[in-house]
Amino acid sequence: MIGKRQLASLAVVVGVALGSAVVAAPAYASTASISCTGWTYATYTPGLTNTAKPTAVVVDGDLNVIDTYSPTGSCLAIGSSATAGERYVTAQLNVGCTQFIVETGVEKINWNDGQSTSFAFSANVTRGSSNTVIREAGTVTSGEFAGDTVVETFTAPNTAFLGCGTPGGVTALDFVTALTITL
Repeated sequence: MIGKRQLASLAVVVGVALGSAVVAAPAYASTASISCTGWTYATYTPGLTNTAKPTAVVVDGDLNVIDTYSPTGSCLAIGSSATAGERYVTAQLNVGCTQFIVETGVEKINWNDGQSTSFAFSANVTRGSSNTVIREAGTVTSGEFAGDTVVETFTAPNTAFLGCGTPGGVTALDFVTALTITL
């Protein structure tokens, strides 16, 4: 069984911002909003273990995009023609299942309407009795939905983290993803 410290380190991996820069919100605000579901697939080389170490992290996030690692999704937009979004991030991070990290950064989503959304966020991890939830919250700093509030959650079953105690560690995690951007 892994503890809160182990799960908090996963915010670094999934929180695709990979930096601590915070960009000021624009003076104007969007009149559009969007709610999406999808899937985030993250890989770790070497695998995550109970010891923090330099790790190559690749995150493939899909909102209403069905592909090899994303089996389902949906998007409902008001005032926008976006119906799907994606992000793909690679980074070298010092992470492990037991490393406690408070994550902040900037994330960018590319929408299928040709626009993108960047938002500054902070993340926290909650471990329930059966699932682990990483929650990012922030404000859109540029692009489509500028000025709006963002809440994004990544949920995985706790059983997905059992490999943290093995020599090879956890080499991949699947997270059900939900994103809401509102005025």
